[in-house]
Amino acid sequence: MKKIPNDRSVKQLKIGKTRKRSKALPGGGELTLIQGPTSQDHFLRAMELRRGAIDTPMDEAASAELLQLAADQKNLGASAAIALLSEESFTEVQRERHFDRAQQWITDKSKEGDVWGLLFAGAMYFDGRRVEQDYEQAAKYFKRSADLGNSCAQGFLGYMYSVGHGVSQNRQTAVSYYRAASEQGHVVAQFDLGVCYSQGRGVPKDRAEAVKWFSLAAERGDVPAQAMLAKMYAIGNMVEQSDRQAFHWFKRAAQNGHTASQFDLGMCHINGVAGKQDYSTGMKWFRKAAESGYSQAQLDLGIGCAIGLGVPKDVYQAVYWLRMAADQDSAAAQYNLGRMYEHGIGIDYDEQVAIAWYRKAAQRGNLRAQINLGLRYANGKGLDRNYRRAARWLKLAVEQGDARAQFNLGMLYQNGWGVDRDPGAARRLFESAERQGNLKARRALAAMQETALSG
Repeated sequence: MKKIPNDRSVKQLKIGKTRKRSKALPGGGELTLIQGPTSQDHFLRAMELRRGAIDTPMDEAASAELLQLAADQKNLGASAAIALLSEESFTEVQRERHFDRAQQWITDKSKEGDVWGLLFAGAMYFDGRRVEQDYEQAAKYFKRSADLGNSCAQGFLGYMYSVGHGVSQNRQTAVSYYRAASEQGHVVAQFDLGVCYSQGRGVPKDRAEAVKWFSLAAERGDVPAQAMLAKMYAIGNMVEQSDRQAFHWFKRAAQNGHTASQFDLGMCHINGVAGKQDYSTGMKWFRKAAESGYSQAQLDLGIGCAIGLGVPKDVYQAVYWLRMAADQDSAAAQYNLGRMYEHGIGIDYDEQVAIAWYRKAAQRGNLRAQINLGLRYANGKGLDRNYRRAARWLKLAVEQGDARAQFNLGMLYQNGWGVDRDPGAARRLFESAERQGNLKARRALAAMQETALSG
């Protein structure tokens, strides 16, 4: 079958394979008619594009368009693929409609031992689509399809043996199926095989093999592999550290919609990894990731909006994005949202709501929020004074090594507020804070020394 470049439209893809058919003419001549590809050609090409094949990079968008084209021509294999293997590209309503068309075809074809019918029957039991989910039954169908050389079935079986779904867990067998699929160009299996080599699952650890398979999968369109390679190059894990390569793969993955890579690409621009610092472009990528629900991007975009970094200053947008991140339990966003409420920035002033957000952040380990609550309880600011609770929050901040918390907890021990009076503990805390340059702790130590000398 003629290879069709990845960047062609469906109209161009339809040109793909042609057939010649001769028609007899009066007088013994022949007229040669050129026929375009059949719906089965579209279906088979779509399945190659779906996860990749030899000399065929993965292209899920083109695959989905060809599946729809074939299904519109009443190809039931295409309808089965839409229903069972294309959750990324079709709505649940569309998939249900196509399953209505294809269900009997799947049953009939699997009974005939058809390689695609067996694959789709396995997928039906794997997902539990209108049958009781049954991994053992799914594995049986996948095994028969895999034995006929189907790379999708081989990839499924690799996963099932890896985790023990429907079969006894056997990572060596998983590797054998991943390898069989990988050698046929199945890019997801190539990524999974890379994971096996990188972590020593079913094979001895082998960094070179891991990088080889990750690179193959990434080059041929697997987005998780692109994101993985980017991280590897960014920190020098299994490869020589390279900002240039990290930026390249973050960009590839980000352009393919990988949310975490969109954030990482934004950080590359902000930190000048690609050359000069570019806050504007960085914030554009943060926004893409934030709009997809990535909480760290929402936090950083919110802070950018609050101070006008890379975007026009907009405190209302700042509150919006900080709230989005805070609702996803980002402790830093919860603390910063508390600050917005405490100072009435972009939202009505409300000290009690601010304290509620500080508490949420402190409970999730945010250092500044823990200090804030500790000092509020110590000073009775917005809360009833309670030295015991003050000591509790300050101790948590001290465990994170904060000098300000060390000084204030030292004061509680020195005076016996909320804790048993312990001048020795107070001195140790003052000394720790003083070593970090805390001037109040230095003065407290000097006062203790003066008292000791005068006593």
